Amino acid sequence: MRRPLFPSLLLLLLLIPAAAGAVQLVDLRLAELAGDGWQARGIHLQLGFGSDARLGGRLHIDRLRLSALDQELRDLRLDCPEVVLQVDGYACPRGRLQGADGLLPAARVEVDYQTVSGRLRLRLRAADFAGGRLDLRLDYRPAGWELQLEGRRLDADRLLALARRLGQTLDYSASGRLDLQAELAAPAGRLQWLRLQLVPHGLGFSNPDSTQAAEQLGGRFEARLRRGRGRWQIRLDAAVDGGFLYLDPLGVDFEADPARLRGRLAWHDGGRLSVEGLELDQPGLLRAVLHGEWRPGEARPLAAMDLELAELRLPGAYRTYLQPWLFGTLGGDLESSGRLSGRLRVQEGRLQALQLDLEGLDLHDRQGRFGLRQLAGRLDWADDGAGHRSQISWSGGQIYRIELGAASLPVVSRGQHFELAAPARIPVFDGALLIDDWRIEHPGTSRMAWQFDGVLTPLSLTAVSRALDWPPFAGQLSGMIPEVRYADGELRVGGVLLVRVFDGDITLRNLRLQRPFGRVPALSADLEIKGLDLETLTRTFSFGKIEGRLDGRVRGLRMLAWKPIAFDACFATPEGDRSRHRISQQAVDTLSNIGGGGFSGALSRTFLGLFEEFPYRRLGLCCRLENGVCQMRGVAPAASGYYIVQGRLLPPRLDIVGYAERVDWQTLLARLKAAVTEGAPTLR
Repeated sequence: MRRPLFPSLLLLLLLIPAAAGAVQLVDLRLAELAGDGWQARGIHLQLGFGSDARLGGRLHIDRLRLSALDQELRDLRLDCPEVVLQVDGYACPRGRLQGADGLLPAARVEVDYQTVSGRLRLRLRAADFAGGRLDLRLDYRPAGWELQLEGRRLDADRLLALARRLGQTLDYSASGRLDLQAELAAPAGRLQWLRLQLVPHGLGFSNPDSTQAAEQLGGRFEARLRRGRGRWQIRLDAAVDGGFLYLDPLGVDFEADPARLRGRLAWHDGGRLSVEGLELDQPGLLRAVLHGEWRPGEARPLAAMDLELAELRLPGAYRTYLQPWLFGTLGGDLESSGRLSGRLRVQEGRLQALQLDLEGLDLHDRQGRFGLRQLAGRLDWADDGAGHRSQISWSGGQIYRIELGAASLPVVSRGQHFELAAPARIPVFDGALLIDDWRIEHPGTSRMAWQFDGVLTPLSLTAVSRALDWPPFAGQLSGMIPEVRYADGELRVGGVLLVRVFDGDITLRNLRLQRPFGRVPALSADLEIKGLDLETLTRTFSFGKIEGRLDGRVRGLRMLAWKPIAFDACFATPEGDRSRHRISQQAVDTLSNIGGGGFSGALSRTFLGLFEEFPYRRLGLCCRLENGVCQMRGVAPAASGYYIVQGRLLPPRLDIVGYAERVDWQTLLARLKAAVTEGAPTLR
């Protein structure tokens, strides 16, 4: 019969005195001794009487291998200066244990063994174990055993080093200290019950690539484990009130937001972890309950998860739990406030259902790209093929500098497809965007795509220009917005985008916008302009007055970060235009300054000064932008240069001729800005 370790070895030390009788020395050597889960080699036992006539002994083991450890213990010594003979057993009240390889610290040992019952009581006290103190108590019976362990101020890094020597794969560095208490019980010779309590003092750790790390953790951790029905039942209760924890990509500051974690788990014999109710509470930040199942080693280890979100408060929860996952996305840099609650369900690693209640959310992009105020409502979605209705509303917001008013959107979802349940109206400045159709697929993923059709009702250009920091335009803006699609990071307008402004029409074709909310958006389009009223347009600025109509085109427009880098543009009086054609002195000087030109005609400058306005036949200006330079031309070539304004045949005739055929784009922009803000001096 194979015997347990401790009684077998201690019998050598404690039972031989009964056979020694009157002899003064026993010297016993055994090559090998084995038992249940252990094997000892090179055993040397010495017993004798000291000068004080007390019986003592020494046990030396060269090698001791335990099945629970990967590394064997070497040069193990147990000294007992006094062996006490009792009526029902033997005791060693003042023993000393030492392992030469450092795995076992020098420790005081008290042993009491009862021969009839086979009960062994052992106490081990180490004054220097992992930089702290260790107290171990073992109560062993043939029918089972109990163990109590208490450690004070143990050095965390030395504990890790010890665990690695015992064969544990723990590729971490650590700092700080730990207090621990543990109670273990094996009533039938097999571990059935465990209680563990840890109290960290400035605990820190890090893995080699620093994706898991902590600094100065403080609090307490308690776990109770009980064996039953093919599984370990686990009850956790932990409180963390200091330090910082980083688990890529999340970082939690427990000094600012203490946390309490408690609940029930189970570890099943098949290697499966089930969470039967785990509560996380961070006052003012997060309250949630988790249920789920984890299967380590499988392709999709998260078999199931059900998260009940009682409260998620912004901005703290956004900074801690949301922003790290949103880094690099549109929601990665927000100012936020408000509250969320709801529930989500995951099955086989995939999101199956989501319900969120939004209460008073304020979300503002720090880069100024968008913002929403008092966002509220409910999101209801499930991947079950059925229709689920959601309702979202806000009190105001903006996209870049475009102001949005209060609106409410009814949405129906079916799987990965979302669409408006009814037409929606979103106020824009003093007008509105009417959305007839809006659909989105695979939101929040790299496959996200959406499209909509809409109408922009008339809105004041004064409000638009004020918001965009433009000169104050007069008039209204309206138009059709057809077949707008977004996919693969690119926005396209499939049809013709029609905008009505300055009593004319602007149509946009081939409109493409890449990375619309990225750092460097890229836009391309072709524009056609028909019948703009120049008087309405020019009276907005200090440009000077021009009467007549204007047609134009912009082909191959390309913009990066909203700045033009290439286009071919031409604006001119329409052929056959029957409107009144008049131009003021101020507008004459402004156009001359823009085109780098001057006057040609029979009349002198002094004589021209007598007229407030001049008739003209045609006017126009063209620019082909390439590599930062505009290739300029006008409505017709002149003897030297090009005509910006062609006068009528009858006097007073005025021609404006441009001479600069190549103009630096930035210089031209500066001239345009000066023209619309400062104007030009009136001729006198």
